[in-house]
Amino acid sequence: MAATPEQVREVIQKYVKAWTEGDKALLLSIFAEDAVWTDPVGTPPFVGHAGIGKFWDFARQDPQRQIAPKVHQIIACANEGILRFTMQVRLPQSNQGLDLLVVDRFVLNDEGKIQLAQAYWDETCASVPEGMTMFAPNIEEAYQ
Repeated sequence: MAATPEQVREVIQKYVKAWTEGDKALLLSIFAEDAVWTDPVGTPPFVGHAGIGKFWDFARQDPQRQIAPKVHQIIACANEGILRFTMQVRLPQSNQGLDLLVVDRFVLNDEGKIQLAQAYWDETCASVPEGMTMFAPNIEEAYQ
């Protein structure tokens, strides 16, 4: 049976919670074992729990890096959802930061797990927090 909009909202809220609390196990628990995540669309996808875990490890590689999603909107239709948010990344020790406006699209499978995740953002979505210098992660490192 297809996931409902209520299930979609619940999964998206868990996604936000995982990033907010730094909970890799929670993040992986909401993805199907063979899920595909592209971040951003047009780059090579991260596939399955191993690939998604690799992306997580890349994003969380520096224990002093602070990552906090600021949710602007959640839209749920049938078994799909959109999350519009700003990912706020801070490195206080070097006074660097990044605010990245992202639109994520999620498609849930019949078990209520994310089967497909697609992040939409480009360079026009990045800004520097006031009083900081730009933090620009090298996404290529996530594929190594």
